[in-house]
Amino acid sequence: MFIYSRRIGTPADKMKDQISEEIKHKRFDKLKSLVETQIEENNNKYIGQHEKVLVEGTSKNNEKLLTGRTSTNKVVIFEGSKDLIHEIIDLKIISQHMWYLKGRRIEEKE
Repeated sequence: MFIYSRRIGTPADKMKDQISEEIKHKRFDKLKSLVETQIEENNNKYIGQHEKVLVEGTSKNNEKLLTGRTSTNKVVIFEGSKDLIHEIIDLKIISQHMWYLKGRRIEEKE
């Protein structure tokens, strides 16, 4: 999502009745809130689910954690050894954090 900004030389730049910065920000904030609510609702559906995850590498924010993606392209962060990178593993989703899910490796007993 981006707030509209004029680009000199474009047809939109020449249009009359440009929207004020205040209205642009209000509209952006409303859209952002709606999108975040929908993301949270969707992510909550994953909690407790078992997912196959392609392990991509270490987390950008914490090298002690791994990151991967579900078949629906959801990012999942979890603990594991680096030898899992490039493997498809089973995870249980234990929590959601807006832009990613947190998972735990499924033990054979589960």
